[in-house]
Amino acid sequence: MKWDACAVHQAMKYIPILDGLRAVAILIVLVSHVVTPWVPGGFGVTLFFFISGFIITRMMLAEPHNGVAMAQFYVRRMFRLYPALLLLLLTACGLALWMGSAIPRSDVLAVLLYFANYHEFHPLPAANSPLVITWSLAVEEHFYMVYPALMMLAGRRLLNVLLVVIVLTLAWRGYLVFELNVDHYRTYLSTDTRIDSIAWGCLLAVLAGSKGGALERLRKMPLFYLGGALVLATFVIRSEAFRETLRYSLQGLGLFMVLCELVVFQTGPNMVRQFLESPPMRWIGRISYSLYLFHFLILTTFDNLGWTSPWARVAVLTMSFVVAELSCRLVETPCRKFGHELALKIGR
Repeated sequence: MKWDACAVHQAMKYIPILDGLRAVAILIVLVSHVVTPWVPGGFGVTLFFFISGFIITRMMLAEPHNGVAMAQFYVRRMFRLYPALLLLLLTACGLALWMGSAIPRSDVLAVLLYFANYHEFHPLPAANSPLVITWSLAVEEHFYMVYPALMMLAGRRLLNVLLVVIVLTLAWRGYLVFELNVDHYRTYLSTDTRIDSIAWGCLLAVLAGSKGGALERLRKMPLFYLGGALVLATFVIRSEAFRETLRYSLQGLGLFMVLCELVVFQTGPNMVRQFLESPPMRWIGRISYSLYLFHFLILTTFDNLGWTSPWARVAVLTMSFVVAELSCRLVETPCRKFGHELALKIGR
């Protein structure tokens, strides 16, 4: 498959609706954790994975001559993710000491070295560890440890490689569930069973940037409604075997259709587009990473103190947005700019 340079660089323009979609993802997670577990918070993480794969692939395909500047990529990513993560660790350790306990060194290392999804965290006296939330970061980083090199090696066959990854991941989940009878957490948290959610986003970006308009034949189809119906169906089907195997694959396909219409074709229902592109949704999307990290720290702290009333939940949500905005403005944005400048210097 050949890349269309004009299409790739056009795709690199800022797309406000992506921030709106990030906002949807984090709001699903927030409501699930803070308000009611009946909301499928795991889908919010799946949506995060898809968006991440789409954006990272767009960025890489826009590199000169479709190359992947690996050193610059990892520098930018480190300064994008680590500042807020370090702030989370320092705050969590400080709060734990203040409450008369301590976060084990192994838990801290699991977060810093990105193996939180395979690590058993030590709970606080009355709540889960606030670091449990970092499992999804580990999944992403494991994927991006190999993805830039994979892109360079695969070249024009990247589309085929991504399809193989998606199919093999589904087959591996089926083997684990039906043959080895693994539990829910094995398939939900593990990198080897969740990377297809990222690969679906990568696949959409590759097709959007290819010559020949590979997606054009889909333009006349009601992709938004078909994809939305498919995602909703995954919530209705309650079979555990389905939920641990096909659910992630069908959600990936559904999101592929929805984002193809909203993001690639930039069409879809006007009401939906206006909502996702509204200033409040774009703001929530911009602080979504900090919001994801710190809401769980605040929630577990409140639970550990026995503050579980409805008003306490309102306070958790309010504090989460305030802390996320401060982290984004005072810590993440300056560090991200420094990382970008450093990456530019490395690339010279």
